[in-house]
Amino acid sequence: MTATARGDLAFAELRLRLGALLRGVKAAADRQAGRGAALARPEISGLAITAQHAQVLLAEAEALVRDGREYGPGADLSPADARRLDEIRARAAAAGLRIPSAILADRGLGHLEQQILLLAAAPEIDPLFGSLYAYLHDARAAGSATAHLAVQVLATSSEHERLVAEACGPFGILRGDGWLLAAEPDRGALTPLRPAVGVAELLRGSGIDPDLVARRCDLPAAGPLPAGMPAETTAALADALADGRVDVVGVWGPPGRDTAAVAAALLAGRHALRAGPSGLAAALQRAALAGACCVVDVPPDDPQAASAVADAVTASSARVLLTGPEPLRATALMAGRRYAEIRVPAPGFADRRESWAAAFPWLPGSCVDDLAARFRLSRGEISAVAALDQAARGWAGAGRPAIGDLAGMVSRRRSSRIAAVRTPERRADQLVLPPAELAQVMDIAAATRAWPRIAEAWRLDRFGNPGVTALFAGDPGTGKTLAAEVIAAEVGIDLMVVDLSRLVSKWLGETEKHLDAVFSEAQASSCVLFFDEADAIFGRRGEVTRGTDRYANLEVGYLLQRLERYEGLVILASNLRENLDPAFTRRFHHVVHFPRPAPEQRRRLWEIALAPPVQTALPLDLDLLATLDLTGAGVVAVVRGAALIAAAAGRAALNMDDVVAAASAQFRREARLLPRELLGLLDGLAV
Repeated sequence: MTATARGDLAFAELRLRLGALLRGVKAAADRQAGRGAALARPEISGLAITAQHAQVLLAEAEALVRDGREYGPGADLSPADARRLDEIRARAAAAGLRIPSAILADRGLGHLEQQILLLAAAPEIDPLFGSLYAYLHDARAAGSATAHLAVQVLATSSEHERLVAEACGPFGILRGDGWLLAAEPDRGALTPLRPAVGVAELLRGSGIDPDLVARRCDLPAAGPLPAGMPAETTAALADALADGRVDVVGVWGPPGRDTAAVAAALLAGRHALRAGPSGLAAALQRAALAGACCVVDVPPDDPQAASAVADAVTASSARVLLTGPEPLRATALMAGRRYAEIRVPAPGFADRRESWAAAFPWLPGSCVDDLAARFRLSRGEISAVAALDQAARGWAGAGRPAIGDLAGMVSRRRSSRIAAVRTPERRADQLVLPPAELAQVMDIAAATRAWPRIAEAWRLDRFGNPGVTALFAGDPGTGKTLAAEVIAAEVGIDLMVVDLSRLVSKWLGETEKHLDAVFSEAQASSCVLFFDEADAIFGRRGEVTRGTDRYANLEVGYLLQRLERYEGLVILASNLRENLDPAFTRRFHHVVHFPRPAPEQRRRLWEIALAPPVQTALPLDLDLLATLDLTGAGVVAVVRGAALIAAAAGRAALNMDDVVAAASAQFRREARLLPRELLGLLDGLAV
């Protein structure tokens, strides 16, 4: 069936429902006409209230108090139309199509809510309805739907009137989820209600995405509990929340720790809606009216907003499920409500391994172990990796990304504003170090892969330091940053490089907050965390002689504490190891000294730097160049300078003269003299 067929079925349904709505409008119009018949000049009733008009209204008000409101037949379908609508639904189901009423029902809109939504959208479908609405309002609401109009057209009894008024109000699902928009300022029952953009098109059968028309309640789907969560305790708490023995439950756990799965188990398929700090009061009212549970996300880093959440929940009678990384334990909340909480444990290596094995049953055990060690992902995130792999099978075939690459996509959240996340591109063959130091660097990569499995199997993590820490010390340009990138490449995860200029703040406590954000982001993203020039901020703690000394010592102390809790690999690089606080030494599992390269390492550095696609006119004297006391960064700077010299001279390849001239400039930048061996060559260039 084509989109045309879907539109035909939707239009057939729309005609039936508009016909039922029109019967309700006609009944209301007849009652309005009866009132007008009692007036000598009914045509001015929308412009002024005359004395006669006031008497008619008073008589109507007395009748309302004495006998109650006069209700119409409502806007339900006639039996014949109901049968025709059933036929339309059957045709749509047979063709695999969904008509608008089914789409709206899937989004929680019941029969009454759909009637009100159609009432509000009818003037956009046909302006005739707008004119009728203006008549029913005595032209005082500009032809828009209102709660008053909904009662006049749809209500069939006093109880039904209450339901209609609540559905039109600010706590109903129509306004709560954004299907209906109320005009400002609020005029109570005469507040104009207009449909959200796209509602009229949806009712006509357009293929518009209903999730983009209004907000959808994004509630967790039921699934298995995370490892370590006792099923009996969770089920008992879910029953207590359902029958009111407990009416506020806190589900606490760091991001990515399957708090959503626990929340879904506690809701157990019951009606619920989600809310944040903004608009919380209305959401709580709506939950209380509907008998639903309000799921509230507590902001982790905003004490003022968290306090406002606690106050609103304490004052409410609705059942509430609080979620967030840190517990919200306000005294008034715990004293004023029936409160309980549950902590979601962090998934350990065995839990992650089980999730990876379930998501990828065809992988060998060694691959599963490796993925579980490298990526600290929750069960839901591992399911996302499996979904990405399944999608890649459909379009990439044999060239689809590796599972580790897909896991990196899922684990990477976003680059912090005070750190840059890099996908490592350089490998071990580009790292030039003496054999002993190179072996130390590769040992760090191996330890990062193996530690999660060993720490859990042998319970070595009970002694603290759940992660791996390393210190790189040595002169600038000796390969410390490159070594960190090589380690990340060997492990198969990203590298997060901290920008110290953004990390340090002059404001009290801001540096610690930035540090916490960096560590949290790196851990959630399964990154190698790298602090370059670490001695600039994490230097020795000294005697407090000025006010700023106390706060500098606090920053160092906070980093020490954060290192103790970090579960991944963190590397600190320093030009002078002696400048770091001695308390760091015992916290480093690996300490690597990066010496200035010896002649054999310098020759290798020149070979790498001058390798294709770099173009050289003639073979260069690498043995001579290796005598230059340059670091790896210095060699790269010389080759860059030589390339620029050759380009300025209009040559496509550089020669030995270009390299010597660039080396001389590099030595001057480093405030050093060029070695005697090259002075003659340099004099020849000057001639």
